[in-house]
Amino acid sequence: MTRKKIIIISVFILLIVVGWVGWKYAYPEYKTWRFLRDALNITRGIEDYLAKDTYGGQTPEETYNLYVDALKRGDTEAASQYFYWERQVPQKTKLDALSAKGELNKYIADLPKWSEMREEEYGDKDSKQYSYEFIQEKDQEYYDEALGRNDILKAGKYRSFMDFQFNKQASIWKIYSL
Repeated sequence: MTRKKIIIISVFILLIVVGWVGWKYAYPEYKTWRFLRDALNITRGIEDYLAKDTYGGQTPEETYNLYVDALKRGDTEAASQYFYWERQVPQKTKLDALSAKGELNKYIADLPKWSEMREEEYGDKDSKQYSYEFIQEKDQEYYDEALGRNDILKAGKYRSFMDFQFNKQASIWKIYSL
C-alpha cells in the first residue's frame, strides 16, 4: 500500500472516530441545550402574553364585577377573558353552551352579589379565595367534571368558593375558579 493510501485511510478512520465521539458525547449536550432554549422561549412567550393581558381589575371585586357586566351584555368572549389564561377556553365553551341553551340569564341571576361573599384566609398574597352561601331548593342533577359523571345536588344550604389569581406581569386580578 502506498503512503498516500495509508494517510487517506487513516484520515477517514480518524473522521469516523471523531464523528462517533461527537455523536456519543456532544450531541446529548446539544439536545439538552436546545431543549432548555426552547423552554426559555416558551416561558418568555407566556410572560409576554400575560403582560399584555388587559382583562382584569385592580382588585378581585373589580374583576368579578367586570365579568358579570360582560355576561349581562351577552359577551361570552370578553367574560371568558377575565379567567386565568389556562381556564379561558373551558370557560368560553361553558358560557357558549349556556347561551345556546338559553340558560345564560339564569346563570347570571344565580351568581352571588359581591356583598354576599366573604374573603377566606389564604396563605399566598397572589391568590385570594372568597366564599358565599346559597340554598338549593330542590334536588338537581349536574355533571361533575372531577368525577366524569352526572351527580345529584341535594336540596339544602351550601357554601361555594371563588378563587382569584394575581397576574404579576399585568398587575391585574384574574378569576381562577368559580
